[in-house]
Amino acid sequence: MEKITAKDNEKIKRYAKLASQKKARDVQGLFVIEGAKLFEEAARSDVQVEQVFLSESFLPRFEHLQKPSSMPPVFLIGEAVEHKIAGSPSPQGIYAVCKKLDKPLNLGKIDNNGKFIALWDLQDPGNVGTIFRAAEAMGISGILVSENCCDVYSLKTIRAAMGSLFRMPFLITDLDAFLEKYRDILHSYAAVVDKDALPLPSVDFSGGSVVVIGNEGNGLSSQQANCCRDKLTIPMPGSAESLNAAMAATIIIWEMAKGR
Repeated sequence: MEKITAKDNEKIKRYAKLASQKKARDVQGLFVIEGAKLFEEAARSDVQVEQVFLSESFLPRFEHLQKPSSMPPVFLIGEAVEHKIAGSPSPQGIYAVCKKLDKPLNLGKIDNNGKFIALWDLQDPGNVGTIFRAAEAMGISGILVSENCCDVYSLKTIRAAMGSLFRMPFLITDLDAFLEKYRDILHSYAAVVDKDALPLPSVDFSGGSVVVIGNEGNGLSSQQANCCRDKLTIPMPGSAESLNAAMAATIIIWEMAKGR
């Protein structure tokens, strides 16, 4: 097993660039993960792992982890190298380079009774990852992500999703065009704070539907909301003016799952 001790090693420089730069991830079609839990989730989900980096102290534990069916090259790294690539203050001991996922929504086979969540320009990776996790837990059919959302392949998003990103069908797309194309197949709802919108508990989710969640700070613009057939709102009898985007999406996902 090759040991890497130089921080300017080309493999280490590439990992660091993939961890920090969306452009590098897009160009190379790769992303990175760190930590034993995410490594095992990736292995269980048939994510293609290209390289693995281990600290020497983690090596005994690595022997007992679930591994990908096709084992990639593994490299030992020194302490200085680990501190260069670690994405958190507490180094995780295991780091991997993975191929971007081939789990897209099949646009030619949209389920007439499918339940979808659309994320329009969300910027908080924690919110996006949490929504992926809730959607998988509740059996949502897929997630649509606007082209101006934060990167689903960032480490923060992947950590918040806790492995759900590896399994949840999703599509990064032009939401205006998608909503127009599938207008007659999926009943679209804009999630808004508006007393004149449909109260969430009254919405019939028995057929195909997609609910659109807007940007954390601004919500959906009137133009974005008008791309949907209807508007819905979460009744809030308390004094809070609004909910966090991930909280709102999770409540909506629960109601959609009940309507199956």
